[in-house]
Amino acid sequence: MRRLKLFPVALLFLAAGCSSDETTNGGKDATNPQEKGDLTAFIYDPIDTRTTGNYNGSAIRFYWKKGDKLWVHNVNANPDLIQSTKDDINGQFSGGSGNKKPNANFYFPGIYNKSEYPVRYTGQDNPVGDKITIKATQSQKAPSIGEHLGTDGDCGTAIAKRGLDGKYTFRLEHKAAYLTFMPYYHHEFAEDVKVTQIKVSANEALCGTFDFNDQGIVLSSRPTANTSNKSITLTLNGGGDNGFTIPKSPTASKNAAIMVLAPGDYTGFTVEYTLYDQATKVRGTVKKEYAALSLKEGKNKKVQTDLAIQHYGDDIYYMWDAPVGNHYWKGHENEKPILNDNLGTNFPTAQGDPRWFNNIEFPAHATRSAKDCPNANELRWIAEKGDPHWDPSLWSVMKHLYAGGMWLKKLNVIAAENGGSNKLKSHAPDGTDFVNNLQTDFVKFVYSNTQIKSGKPAVESKYIFLPTLGYFREGKLAFVGIRGYFWASTPRKTGNIPMQQAYNMYVCKDEVHTGYSDRINAHVQWSTF
Repeated sequence: MRRLKLFPVALLFLAAGCSSDETTNGGKDATNPQEKGDLTAFIYDPIDTRTTGNYNGSAIRFYWKKGDKLWVHNVNANPDLIQSTKDDINGQFSGGSGNKKPNANFYFPGIYNKSEYPVRYTGQDNPVGDKITIKATQSQKAPSIGEHLGTDGDCGTAIAKRGLDGKYTFRLEHKAAYLTFMPYYHHEFAEDVKVTQIKVSANEALCGTFDFNDQGIVLSSRPTANTSNKSITLTLNGGGDNGFTIPKSPTASKNAAIMVLAPGDYTGFTVEYTLYDQATKVRGTVKKEYAALSLKEGKNKKVQTDLAIQHYGDDIYYMWDAPVGNHYWKGHENEKPILNDNLGTNFPTAQGDPRWFNNIEFPAHATRSAKDCPNANELRWIAEKGDPHWDPSLWSVMKHLYAGGMWLKKLNVIAAENGGSNKLKSHAPDGTDFVNNLQTDFVKFVYSNTQIKSGKPAVESKYIFLPTLGYFREGKLAFVGIRGYFWASTPRKTGNIPMQQAYNMYVCKDEVHTGYSDRINAHVQWSTF
């Protein structure tokens, strides 16, 4: 007579602590299924849950999904690995209680009368019971919901033991390793900024096809490391221009991303987060390197990373030489625009406003917020002798992501190479003194250096990085991510100019430019850097 055996199965994966291994632990009782005709019941003694993993901030709870199968290892059968042919998962779903189940009954053909049998789970849609494939490309649709784990390499083993009533019970133990990522940014990002994918890499094979036996993954069968198996990429919410939000602090419900990997000891372990700002259209990556990392079978590590992206505050924009502390949006920070071409309210409009510029005339010098900025002569030295390097590195301002800025030699470095700091202060490279001598040929100061190198300079300590922070004019934000505008400490002679001006400099991808700007514009104070 042919018999079918019944297996109800479940598992709970409990957290041990922040960035530490999480271990399997005990759980709830199972309901004994009734025997039906010639069927013998095998009852799972559950720890809690199984193959789809939901992360709740302190634990991964696994659930059964439609299509899940189990294997029984019966050495007396041929073949000796027997896959379940029936289950009651679909029947449970028909009750309208969701698309995942903490318990499920599985039926196997064959005769079972021993005191115990090994049980295996080798992932969803896996046609064999002696191999497990951990995928190099994984995809998660929603935060904390690891529906992909069963198809991407999750696996487990158990021993089913026969009780006095003739029924078998067992508890499944996970044999893969897991990383749960929760990247955050304590400076805060807008909802538009997404983490679109997470890629891990190591010197050893992280994924691929491994042998699988009653004890789990046979690590000695690890594939030879190559470019296809030394990294795993987890795509989030479709990836591309979409993904998960990035909270100010680790928040599982916002972006917990679960990856399944092969257990083992790894060297040269790197995590790479790809970000995309849907508003600014800026994309880039942030890397975190670990010298070594040990991943244990059946355990999870929480990876809570504060993304290392340079942040600039919104209090660095000033009208020329406005009083220290009275930045452009002082007292009205929530009314400023945070994206290009948008207009804010309650910006300074008249001299009575404490945020107003200094209206002193040439040849006076700045005495307030711009007093520590380079003077006009020094700006020309920086533009001509600063050895500009364009760097596309990421940075943030006003909750959004941007990229790009210019490395320029520091004044003391230029001075050491060109006759000393007094020389730089007293006249420009062509001998003209723009600080103390009135210049009637105002075009003479205008200079453009287009000899731009790519990447970071070899010795960064000799340079200063100026990001493309844009500027404000009459309450409107402009050129962020395109140009960076910086004041000099030198005012420009008013003469017939309709607006009072001061010397300035801007940087962009292909140019360092010195010139002038109306004092009502809000530039960045060089001394900020």
